[in-house]
Amino acid sequence: MFCPECGNHIEDQNIHFCPECGAKIKQDSHVEKNTPDSQSQGTGIHGLIFTNVGLLAEKMEIDEQDLLSILDEFIRQKREYGISYKLVDAGNYSYQKSGFWGNNKTVCLTLNSPLWDYMDILMDVHNGEKKTGSEMSQYLFIIGGNDIIPMPCIHHYIPDDSNDDSIDTDMLYAYPYGKEMLALLESQEAFKYDQLFFVGRLPFGNDASLEDLCGYLERDINYSNGIPMNEAYGQCDPHWKKVSSRVANDLLQGNYLRNLDRYLSADHYYNRLILSPMVVEENVGQVFHTNASLYYFNLHGGEGREARGYFGVMLHQEKDGCWSVIEPEHMMTCEAPNIIISEACYGGRFIGLDKHHSMMLASLFTNTLTFVGSSRVAWGAVDSSSSSASDIPVSYADIVANNFIDAILKGYSAAEALFIARSVLLRSTIPGDPHAALTVVEFNLFGDPTTTMDSRSGLKSGRFTTGKNALAAQDAKIGCTVEKIETGNRGNSILEQVRGAVNANIHQIHEMIGQHLYVNYGIKPRPVEEILKIKYNNGQEELKFNYDLTSERKTPTRFVVTTSTDGKIKSVYTTR
Repeated sequence: MFCPECGNHIEDQNIHFCPECGAKIKQDSHVEKNTPDSQSQGTGIHGLIFTNVGLLAEKMEIDEQDLLSILDEFIRQKREYGISYKLVDAGNYSYQKSGFWGNNKTVCLTLNSPLWDYMDILMDVHNGEKKTGSEMSQYLFIIGGNDIIPMPCIHHYIPDDSNDDSIDTDMLYAYPYGKEMLALLESQEAFKYDQLFFVGRLPFGNDASLEDLCGYLERDINYSNGIPMNEAYGQCDPHWKKVSSRVANDLLQGNYLRNLDRYLSADHYYNRLILSPMVVEENVGQVFHTNASLYYFNLHGGEGREARGYFGVMLHQEKDGCWSVIEPEHMMTCEAPNIIISEACYGGRFIGLDKHHSMMLASLFTNTLTFVGSSRVAWGAVDSSSSSASDIPVSYADIVANNFIDAILKGYSAAEALFIARSVLLRSTIPGDPHAALTVVEFNLFGDPTTTMDSRSGLKSGRFTTGKNALAAQDAKIGCTVEKIETGNRGNSILEQVRGAVNANIHQIHEMIGQHLYVNYGIKPRPVEEILKIKYNNGQEELKFNYDLTSERKTPTRFVVTTSTDGKIKSVYTTR
């Protein structure tokens, strides 16, 4: 093979860019949509489409029978690719188990119906499949937003958290075993339970139309054998460019990221990742890759309606605040089918929003088939001046993004890839770590959970067998208690003198942290906002020092420094 621009001979047939001149090398076998084949028809993937037909028809302004015809046709065509879905209508469901008088119970759930009624339907379907010896459904594809099928909301893992007090998550649908699963998820014990389903949701914004639904379903059918993995696009805040480079290592090693050395200066660009706000919304269109197959964002996100897109903060110029660097309209220019993983705070928010105020909605209803993002404040590592790019530590959201990318490139389905990423995070942190639990639960999968990426991998989707896996080890002593430490001296009693001695130790640790943050991260010493003492169920203890930088960066920004109880610094991470 020869480069069409400079004529350089290229021996590696899988390369995407000419190593001599950087020109794009067209991969003819990876540009067309999929067609059914006998091999795909034999994969035997089974799942449920879970929606409320009446509510969805009303939202789409279509007759219920016409909507049923659309869903039936989608199911029929997916079956040609070996993906067998069956429709479960929460608005008109007849139980397979008999009622008190021997007749079948029928339910018509509404927006006011308890969450447990939805879970009960899913368990009835599962038990029916088991009783009749049918193929067990592994995937749960929820069609509709919070106003069609409710999105569970659980208590936050850190009491009185300064950022959030609750977490929106579809993860509870993976464990529809009964009401007790809510408490078990909040205590983290649910992580030791087998998942019944791999879950994904196709939500709709306030401006949703029938065209949104039909357009997504058509693209989903067209790429049932996998999204062609041709090129990727990465964009990050300069404060964690080395961290982002580690997260995107598979994209770099696979030569999926474009080489823009000839077009961008070093301060705008790092290891083929776009740095923002060196690149901002006014000029991001000049480098934004509209034909990428995978997008990776490690930027700031906001909660308010007007925090429409993602943001960046200028390195060493925090007092100037933050800049908008990419907005939903940019995602509406994407031309190729793609998958997105975003580490941004509130990166996957959609409730009460429309396509122009949600990066996720704008993406899903343009050309994105899978979007993984957080419903709440996300946490990740920040670059240290003392660490090189190759050994910079990563944490929480970084671990999820890194392992999701790795798994999706290997050929796992999107839902399996997120399952793997969650499992790696839980097994690489102290059992019960509240920030790890938060990250696992707040990152949700949007889109068809069976979606795969065709990256020339020999691995086939469906390696995991649902019902035989748990995110955490069965013998893990999971869980913790969180105690907030008071740092003020309250008097002269014996008890308060003891407290004073403890506080003196805390004060020494705080001073040491202040020096560490200034030397390694350029953060000037400041009062500590909050100190948490975490006592894990496995006997370990650690301290978490929370520092607020919001007033300087003009966007909610917090740093957390984790130490041992004797003051040894273990990790530093920050809000996204």
